[in-house]
Amino acid sequence: MGDLNVRGVAVTVTRVEPKRATVRLSERELPLEYVCKVGTPSGEVEERRLVGESAAVLRAELEAKGFFIFSIRRSLDLKHWGLGSRRIPRSVVRLFSQELATLLKAGLPLFQALDVMIERQAHAGFKRSLTAIRDRVKTGSALSDAVRLEGDLYPPILTASLVAGERSGSLETVLRRFAQYLRLNEAIKRKAVTASVYPALLLTVMGALGSVLVFFVIPSFERFFHDLGGELPLLTRAVVWIARHAQQNGLIILALVVGVVGGAVAWRMRPGSAIKLDGWLLRIPLIGHMMRIYATSQLARTLATLLAGGLPLINAIEVASASVGNRAMGQAVADATPLIREGKNLTHALESTGMLESLALEMVKVGEQTGALGEMLTALAEFYDEELDNRIAVTLALVEPIMIMLLAVVVATMLLAFYLPIFESFSRIQGNH
Repeated sequence: MGDLNVRGVAVTVTRVEPKRATVRLSERELPLEYVCKVGTPSGEVEERRLVGESAAVLRAELEAKGFFIFSIRRSLDLKHWGLGSRRIPRSVVRLFSQELATLLKAGLPLFQALDVMIERQAHAGFKRSLTAIRDRVKTGSALSDAVRLEGDLYPPILTASLVAGERSGSLETVLRRFAQYLRLNEAIKRKAVTASVYPALLLTVMGALGSVLVFFVIPSFERFFHDLGGELPLLTRAVVWIARHAQQNGLIILALVVGVVGGAVAWRMRPGSAIKLDGWLLRIPLIGHMMRIYATSQLARTLATLLAGGLPLINAIEVASASVGNRAMGQAVADATPLIREGKNLTHALESTGMLESLALEMVKVGEQTGALGEMLTALAEFYDEELDNRIAVTLALVEPIMIMLLAVVVATMLLAFYLPIFESFSRIQGNH
């Protein structure tokens, strides 16, 4: 058992024995976080967040260290209630990797480097986690094992990269490569988000405009049209009919929308639904192809990062499959992993998924044949990143005028529906004179 750090903010109480790096942890294997109110041997009363297998184990361990236990309760984890995510933001993880690599390069021991980072850490959740990691390292655990016990707070590729760095003795280099990996991924995500802002804004404007017309403008004009007399034009009658039924059945429509959204959320929470949804998204014309390109780029870059760090191919492919954003492709790659264990090459395994394009498979094949798989995977990721940029630009060039045309059609239809009865009424008046 490890020594308890009395002055620390968060400590661990069990010594973590080095284990073979695992790729995925089930929820039962993850340690639990508890809030413990304890009396220290020096007579102080402190409240600490501790990680352990159970409350009973924590209580026994603390009492063995001379602490008096006032209370032990589970820390509130919103993720278990579906209300949030416990994950540390990727930007914080990237900064952590860069700073730790710099401190290690400066010659600082790992334990002291973690101490320095804890003192100046502003993110409360990450500070607690980093303190727990520091205490595990102090008791003799490897950094990769200490991070792995934090469960899903960190992406799987971080643990795998740390394992590779520890095995190769180049932890600082691997951390820098991992930070670069996160930086490139964040850049691609920012481009995708930026590209979707304008179409989303136009859709919102169209929805708001339609709601105002249906519930406020058209009813006022309907009374005005009634006073004009005569038969209304077909377009005006159609618009008035739509607005009238939308108002009369507003609650029913709202209930249907809520029911559809609730049903979709309930279906989404079922096991395997996310994989099916991502598989359907890949089949959408134009958008699906871009999502496939992005997922392939993620897979290639993750594999290249892990292989460059010295991780064996079988472990790298397992971690890479868990790191792919599109879960359908990630699951397909994970299902093909046994082929590599049976002695098949990576090209054969990836081809069996049916998810990758022939160009990507050909580049992987060349990389395997020339012994430069990591370099070829990096080139593949860069090629797809550039292609994704071009496709986003082309798509936006098509979507923007289409959305503007749709908005113009809606506005023109409303104007015609409003003014046609007025023009016809004026024509009738002039004809009577």
